[in-house]
Amino acid sequence: MVTDGIDVSYYQGDIDWEEAKKHIDFAILRVGYGQDMTSQDDKLYKRNADECTRLGIPFGVYIYSYATTEQEAIGEARHTIRLIKDYKLAYPVYYDLEDPKVGRLSNEQIEKVSKAFADEMVKNNYYVGFYASLYWWKTKLTGIFFERYTKWIAQYNDTLNYTGNYGMWQYTDKGFVAGVNEPVDMNYCYVDFPAEIKGLGMNGFGQNEGSNTPVTGKAYNVGDHVTFDHVYISSDSSIPLIPYMNHGTITRIEPDARNPYLIGNGLGWVNDKSITGTMRFLSNPTYRGTSLVDALAQIGVNTSFANRKKLAEKNGIYDYEGSASQNYELLKLLKEGRLKD
Repeated sequence: MVTDGIDVSYYQGDIDWEEAKKHIDFAILRVGYGQDMTSQDDKLYKRNADECTRLGIPFGVYIYSYATTEQEAIGEARHTIRLIKDYKLAYPVYYDLEDPKVGRLSNEQIEKVSKAFADEMVKNNYYVGFYASLYWWKTKLTGIFFERYTKWIAQYNDTLNYTGNYGMWQYTDKGFVAGVNEPVDMNYCYVDFPAEIKGLGMNGFGQNEGSNTPVTGKAYNVGDHVTFDHVYISSDSSIPLIPYMNHGTITRIEPDARNPYLIGNGLGWVNDKSITGTMRFLSNPTYRGTSLVDALAQIGVNTSFANRKKLAEKNGIYDYEGSASQNYELLKLLKEGRLKD
């Protein structure tokens, strides 16, 4: 599913949202920039949020960051919360990382600042994402921390040249939409955020289950390798987090806990509702050749290009063309017993 949306701020002026609604699926609104001062609120945020709410246009928000310290990031989170606490946001709360001052920080410091923002938002039950240019995603936002959150990537091009996971692509800053009098950023979204956020009970939507209702662990066992769409920081937490990996092995069970299954050595805790399925791995550890096709055929797996492409996507290779380097990576996983099927 691909949906079309715009992101807007004060610079787009007074938008005719009734007209714009006919041409978009969603909107991302700027709440403001920097610290929690009303002078740094986006002057048209409230009007935009009220209009989207009135007209039923699903929306999320972003805040432009100037933070260079963790304390400043927490201040920007509190700025955001003040402005969104009275609304229901069907799309994420994005942290906009592009300011040159932020860009001069080390990658490690950018990650610390980003984590401080995300932790404060998640603590208040908001669904967090990060926005940056393709260049930043490839050179600055490189830590594994960022894999825990949805990515919004800006590249003004006919295609997005990014092979990792992402939820939204800002493909131009010169779009035109009826009802918007100025050029506007245009975006493709590849995730059903409204369903996911409402299902998690985040961003102002109510929880699907009572906060004291345990979800007992009876469906899975220690050793099962499972997939999941969110994790919890503890066995009794009611605040879901986006994991940096969406699969893992159950290593411990607390049968009467809200989140009874521990994943790995501390990736997080999950429950029957957050688990989306089990995962099977293909393995051929005795194969000594160099042909992926031969290795798959040897264990009775369909070797067609279509099936190899499907296997590649399941293992993080989204632009599979059957190249030698891609086949080598898949063969390596197969020999190690880690090729996801």
